[in-house]
Amino acid sequence: MIVTASCSVPASNPARVTVTGWDPTTWKRTLSRTFTVPAEAVVAEAEDVASPLVELCADNFPVAGTSDDGPRAVAATRLRQLFDKDFSRMAVVLIDRETEATGVGYVDTSGKLTRLSGEQGEDFGDAPREENAVFAQDGSAVWFTETDSSDRVRIASRSVSGDHAATEQGSGDGRYLDEAGLALAGDPIRGLFGKEVRVSHDGRRATIFITGQGFSVADVPQRSALFKVGGAKATGILYEADCYPYGWVDDVTVLCGPRLDEAEDPERRNSFWTLDTSRLDGTADLPKGAKGALGDPIIPATDRKNTVRAISADRKQLIFASLQGTRLEFFVSAIAPGASPKKITAGGADKALGVGDVLEWR
Repeated sequence: MIVTASCSVPASNPARVTVTGWDPTTWKRTLSRTFTVPAEAVVAEAEDVASPLVELCADNFPVAGTSDDGPRAVAATRLRQLFDKDFSRMAVVLIDRETEATGVGYVDTSGKLTRLSGEQGEDFGDAPREENAVFAQDGSAVWFTETDSSDRVRIASRSVSGDHAATEQGSGDGRYLDEAGLALAGDPIRGLFGKEVRVSHDGRRATIFITGQGFSVADVPQRSALFKVGGAKATGILYEADCYPYGWVDDVTVLCGPRLDEAEDPERRNSFWTLDTSRLDGTADLPKGAKGALGDPIIPATDRKNTVRAISADRKQLIFASLQGTRLEFFVSAIAPGASPKKITAGGADKALGVGDVLEWR
């Protein structure tokens, strides 16, 4: 089953998020759940509060259509973690629009809102600034970040049971981390604060974009951490790989597309390939004896704009959107060099894949 999420027009009252399950053989709906977004939840970019819900709802209307770049890439980890494991609850950031204080909570499919953060205290001080609410996948807690006036970021969690008291999980200097988000990884859970975080299937590694270093790979640290230059240790993805990491195809291998609009290697133009991150040594060049770290192109080079929309649970297939002029089509391909992509012709595929974010291919 492929699971997608889309958001109603943010100006509507109330906004709604719809999670839909699709059978990838027939492209018929298998389930649908709707979350009514509370009025006090942060849903629009204009409020300048970080939340994966804002990212989900940005330009994400429930009608088919394309931009010049086509649909979005397969969702980063934090968008999936906006919901608990079975998509019964959705984490939200709540705002007091008078004081601009923010806290966290969650809403269920019945529309019931549960606040986890307490009321703002009466002491003279800064307004609380809890952001980036995401769910632990076992549903036990909502994790979040809080930034103080000196730009120090605290990673913390609030249990959904008991008194919901905040438990600090880590902290660090938050400068140069604009547009960063929180993703969770591993067991026990650790919070990773950084840009475009995508966690491997086993929860032990992640790709992150680090300002001043570019796309990088890191082992998930023993404690929650911030990823930036001078922060948690991460190895830069070598320039020669020309890799925008879409996700993981095994515990050490990432699926890549061109970092910019077109790959420098004409054979990789608008194609995809794999990169064995275990063979990177932190240098700018491909390590000697590791030429095999970079896989051959998976699909033929063309003038189409291709974007990975989903990676199968067994990591053997991908679905990608292909934009040629204004014509948008969807293809399925094996994740293997020299694969022959097959066009998806079922009528429901356009509706399933042309809108919103693909969160999961179970």
